[in-house]
Amino acid sequence: MLSKTYRFIPLAICILIVAFANVLFAPAHVMFQRLIIFVLLVLSLGLIKRKSVRLFVAALPMFIIAWDITLTFYARNSFGSAFSYGFAMSVLDSDSHEITGMLMLYQKYCVGFLALVILLLHCVATTPSLGKKWLAKLPLYILVVLLLSNIVQATVHIMKKNCQGSIAVRVVNYLPFSNIKYFLQAWNDQQLIKNIASHVPDYTLQKQETGIDTYVLVIGESARSENMSIYGYPQPTTPQLEAERNHLLLWTHAISGAPITITAVPMTITADTVTNHNPQNYSDNIINLANQAGFDTSWFSKQGMLGDYNNAITGIAMNATHKHWLNDGYDDALLPDLRKALIHQGKQLIVMHIYGSHEPECSRFPASDAPFTKQSDGIDACYDNSIHYTDKLLGNIFSLLKDRRASVAYFSDHALERDPAQSVVYHHGGVKPSQHAFEVPMFIWYSPQVNNPDIGTVDATYSTANNDKILRRWMGISLPGDKPQDSVQHTANRLSGAVPVMDTTNHVYNWQELVH
Repeated sequence: MLSKTYRFIPLAICILIVAFANVLFAPAHVMFQRLIIFVLLVLSLGLIKRKSVRLFVAALPMFIIAWDITLTFYARNSFGSAFSYGFAMSVLDSDSHEITGMLMLYQKYCVGFLALVILLLHCVATTPSLGKKWLAKLPLYILVVLLLSNIVQATVHIMKKNCQGSIAVRVVNYLPFSNIKYFLQAWNDQQLIKNIASHVPDYTLQKQETGIDTYVLVIGESARSENMSIYGYPQPTTPQLEAERNHLLLWTHAISGAPITITAVPMTITADTVTNHNPQNYSDNIINLANQAGFDTSWFSKQGMLGDYNNAITGIAMNATHKHWLNDGYDDALLPDLRKALIHQGKQLIVMHIYGSHEPECSRFPASDAPFTKQSDGIDACYDNSIHYTDKLLGNIFSLLKDRRASVAYFSDHALERDPAQSVVYHHGGVKPSQHAFEVPMFIWYSPQVNNPDIGTVDATYSTANNDKILRRWMGISLPGDKPQDSVQHTANRLSGAVPVMDTTNHVYNWQELVH
C-alpha cells in the first residue's frame, strides 16, 4: 500500500505546478476546474494498460499542458502579466525566422518546457489506477461529463450573447491548457476578417450629384434617444444638437435592429437584415460601395479592433483606404484623424466609430466635462454626462465642417435598458428585451454650405437596419431598384412602418409588441 502511495507523488508534484501556474491570474473557480480536469485526464490515461501506448496517447496533451505552463511563466516573468490575445496574435503574425530567433533568445524557457514534458509523461507512466472495474473508470466518466457540460454552457453563451465567438475558445478556457484559447481566438478573428474583407461585390451603380463632397458617418454606441434633450429629455444633454436644429433631418422614432454592437453595427451599414440575418451579407457594405463609386474612404475607431465583439466590424472596415484604431483617450481622440482626412480634395466618406455611452459610462468622459452630478441628476449622472460628451464631440465635428460642402450622419448602434433596481442601472438588452433597448437617436446634419438641405423630421417608426439604403441615397449612389429621384427623407418614410428586431439569441420580434 505504501509503495502505491509513493506512485502518486509525481502526480502531486504536477498538480502543484499546474496550480501555481493558474493561481497567478485565474479566478479560483476556474483554477479549480482546470486542476480537476488535469487530474481526471491523468487518471483516465492510466486505464491504458500498455505503457508504451499510454505514453503515445498522452504525448500530445502533456506536450500542450507543458507549453501552456511555459507560456504563463514567460509572460509573468517577462512582462508581469498573463499570457494574452496580443501575444498570441504576435506569434501568428511572426515568420519562421522570427520564431527561431525568439527560441534562441529564451533558451531557459525551452529547457524548462522540455523538463515539464518529461515530468508530465513520467506522471502519466507512474500514476496507478484508483482500483478495479467501475472505480478505475470513474475518472473517465466524470471527465466526459465535465467536458460535455462545458460544451453545452459554451454553446448557450454564444447563442445568448450573439457574438462571432468560438465555442472551442470558451471550452478551452476551463482546460489545463487554457492559453491555447488566445491562439484559437486570434486565428478565428483573422479568418473572419479576411473572409469579409476579401469578398468585394461588383456593383452596378449610378452616381448623382448631391452638392456634398465630404460625408462623415458617426456611429454612436449605447445612446438612448430617451436621454437626449433634443428628444424632450428634461436635462440639457444635447445643447450642440439643439443649436443646429435648423440644419438637421431628425428621426424621431429610429429603432435599432439588435441590442448589441456586433450585430447592430453590421446590420446598419451592410445588406444584412433582421429577417434574413447572415454574416455572409457583410461584404456588401458602404465601404465597398463608396470605394467603387470613387470616394476616398476612411475608418477611425475608438472601439477595439479584434475580439468576439469587434472582428466582423473590423472585417468591414479593412477595405477603407485609411484606417486607424485608437486605444487611449476619449472619443475626441479621433478628431486629429478627422482633421488629417479633411485635407483630401474630392468626394470622401469618413466613418468614426465612437465609444459613446458604452458601459461603464462613467469612464467615457473626463472629469472636466461632467456638468451633471449625483446631487443634481442622481443615478443618471454618469450616463447623461456621456451623452453630453458625445454632443460636444458632434459640435466639434460640425465646427470643422461648417465651411465645407459637408454632411454628417449619426446614429447609435443600439440603446440600453434602464433599471434603477440593478447594480448596473444602464445595461445592454438580452433575451427578449424591452422597447427601450432599441430606441436610438439618428439624424443627418447639413453644413450651411450645402444648397437645398434635406431637413425636417422622419416621424414614422423606422428601422436602422435600412440605413445602408439611406446612406447610399445620402451619398448620391443608387443601385438597381433604388429610386434616385427620392430625397433622403422620402426614402426614409418609404422604408418606415413595421420594425422587426432580434434579441441576443437571434430570435425575431415585432418591436411594437415588446414591453415598453
